[in-house]
Amino acid sequence: MCLIRVFIACIFAFCTTPALLAQDYDAYKFLSYGALPTWSAVAIDWQTSPKAYIYDANETRGHAEFVKSKLGRAITFQTFKELSSNSAKRQYMPFFIYDLRKKPITVNKLPFDYAVRLEDYEYDDTPEMMSLQVYKLMKLVGNIPFLQNKKGLIVVTQRLKDPLNVNAINKYLQAKDVAYVTLNQLIKHVGGKKMEVLNGVKAIGHLVKVQSEAEMAALTAHDIAIFSFTPKRIPPLAGIITLVPQTPLSHINLLAKNRNTLNMYVTNLSFVPELTKYLGQNVEINPLFQKLTIKPVSQKYVASVKTNAAQALQLVQPQADFESVIPLTTAFRNYQQVKFIGAKATNYALMYEILGEKLVHQGYALGFGPYLEVLSKGADKEIHFFLSKKNTLNYKEKKQALARIRQVILQSSIPAKTLASIRTVVETHFPKGKVKLRSSTNCEDLPTFNGAGLYDSKGFKTQESDVVLSKKLLQVYASLWNDEAFEEREHFGMNHELAAMAVLISPAFVGEYANGVILATPNGTKPLRILVNAQIGEHEVTNPKKGEIPEAFLVGAKGDMEKMYSRSNVGKVFVGNTKATALLKSLRENTLKIHEALSKRQKALGDKNTYSTDIEFKIVKDKNQQYYLYFKQARLLKSKILPE
Repeated sequence: MCLIRVFIACIFAFCTTPALLAQDYDAYKFLSYGALPTWSAVAIDWQTSPKAYIYDANETRGHAEFVKSKLGRAITFQTFKELSSNSAKRQYMPFFIYDLRKKPITVNKLPFDYAVRLEDYEYDDTPEMMSLQVYKLMKLVGNIPFLQNKKGLIVVTQRLKDPLNVNAINKYLQAKDVAYVTLNQLIKHVGGKKMEVLNGVKAIGHLVKVQSEAEMAALTAHDIAIFSFTPKRIPPLAGIITLVPQTPLSHINLLAKNRNTLNMYVTNLSFVPELTKYLGQNVEINPLFQKLTIKPVSQKYVASVKTNAAQALQLVQPQADFESVIPLTTAFRNYQQVKFIGAKATNYALMYEILGEKLVHQGYALGFGPYLEVLSKGADKEIHFFLSKKNTLNYKEKKQALARIRQVILQSSIPAKTLASIRTVVETHFPKGKVKLRSSTNCEDLPTFNGAGLYDSKGFKTQESDVVLSKKLLQVYASLWNDEAFEEREHFGMNHELAAMAVLISPAFVGEYANGVILATPNGTKPLRILVNAQIGEHEVTNPKKGEIPEAFLVGAKGDMEKMYSRSNVGKVFVGNTKATALLKSLRENTLKIHEALSKRQKALGDKNTYSTDIEFKIVKDKNQQYYLYFKQARLLKSKILPE
């Protein structure tokens, strides 16, 4: 019988009964894209004596965690990623296997029983080098007992500048007699989701296709862009369409909601022929009434339509009342306002006050004073000059001016008093740990402007020097003038000279079991609707890698998974995990508390609008296999974001 049934199935050894071996492997499968049976797997000792493992994704939170906790190798996620993506140092090859035995896919008139997809780790290989790695991996996978004598193929990408790009690698794979298929072709084959409208509003504009980040420079607010990749940043547009799946609570979709912009994905343009038919033309896309209609319109009609710029948002005047760090406790409640410490830190302080340290880590805030002092050393003059000329500059000139502002900030210095204050906090409260220096501006996490993903945060280890600390703080400060951040504020008519950066300091989560996003939405007189998106380990929900789909479900009144929208194609979090599922009752109860507290505070300011609440959370698992829930961030949102 199998000696390692509890947590691991090794590809090469230890089991002598083929029937039992196959049964064990089947127990580790989960569904990707709602229809594709999937195994998580990893190859180790890649350049010496490679061995491959299929493992139970419900027991470990990802490839790196499996190697660490089950194979006993002292390794961090970042080191694992480096030792996978770097061809010269490569020790690991993380991948997924899609089981097609019950529904083989035909390529070049030949049936294939399984497909292998490499984890997206930004490999530095050339396409030719990658073809050799793929050939080696397919040979290794082909030795799995229940896949022997079965035909397999590799999953390639359509992303430019990727060594697995189908147009770059195909001739090398053909030379090695390795068959290939795209992920979208697989999804179509098994009947997975072909398209989804995530923000269903009408879009009117010029329909264009964008193949690379460089091509985004030519986009305008009157364009409906079809992206062949998942962009990290998106300028103001009339509509957003991606050819890769998105998640409901990703930064892209939250951004689209905030802007009231159409956002959808379609895995193949053939599913919506009009997108190809009218490419390069002016169109109206209407996703309303459960039907997607696309029709051509005139240039005059497009020009007459107002872009989605919202009413100008007023920023609070930043106050430079202190240079030192303050704890986010009730003793400093008077300073827990956006004008002193920014919205993110203000919201964090409220969460800590109502939930306590068992659910929210103790946090600290650095106010606007140090940022404003840094600007006074030269950046303020660059900013003022740029803003006086911005309406006369083209896209390239704006980018150059913003880069100069960031460079001046990065070459400045942090006040000595500020560095000493931060050093005292981290050495006193996190002597051997790591903290996160998180952006907390007066122009993000606001009820009418979430600014998701616009600004940078940096990790800092206590043992690192003040030189490193200063550098990372300056990087956070400089991110206020990122191209995308400027364009987003411009879109909402903000006064850039009032924009300022404070910093939220909180413990970094190292080795978390899972992360996720909660969206709590008022539902008339009915109970609050709570949608959860969760992903295993460090696989992000807010900025997912290409093709990664999270668990998405509604949480019922009893803390149960009331309605499933999708299952993770990376690994299970709550699904099938009773210990993790037990946290859902607490998650719901405390989500209600956060929503009530944020809403009550907003009403006290005279705002009579009704808002949803967006919350980020983490789950940590200790050595005793106990799970703990922590809330990381919360903000009100002006729009309903629950899928229909």
